[in-house]
Amino acid sequence: MLYSKSIEFASGQSESTPTITRFKVNRGILYRVWIQFPAGCAGLTKLRIYLGGHPICPISKTETIRGDNYTFEFPLFYPIIVEPQQIQVVGWNEDDTYSHTIQIILLILPKKYVLPVGATEGIMESLSALIINQGEET
Repeated sequence: MLYSKSIEFASGQSESTPTITRFKVNRGILYRVWIQFPAGCAGLTKLRIYLGGHPICPISKTETIRGDNYTFEFPLFYPIIVEPQQIQVVGWNEDDTYSHTIQIILLILPKKYVLPVGATEGIMESLSALIINQGEET
């Protein structure tokens, strides 16, 4: 499921006066995030994305995402196990003249469509053991 919001950040904000936007999302795997900064932001609009109170984009509490005429794409793998779960976008706009609107898109896939990380290793080990065992029997 895709979740999308256009978030307007007023001019003259700071990290201590952020705009906070919440996405209510269903269970699954947070698989991808796109953040579109339109031309004119000049790196003055900054944000972080949180899941369960922990930063996930970027993962450091001291870093921010900012840009100008650029769309960031983040491949992720965060299980959403509580429904509904809240994902927070916390951002601010240090531009003292213009407000800026940032587009945030979240892709959450059902667990059954996402092969868990490392699952192929277990499958390959099992197949390998099966082939080796059958070879010993002949």
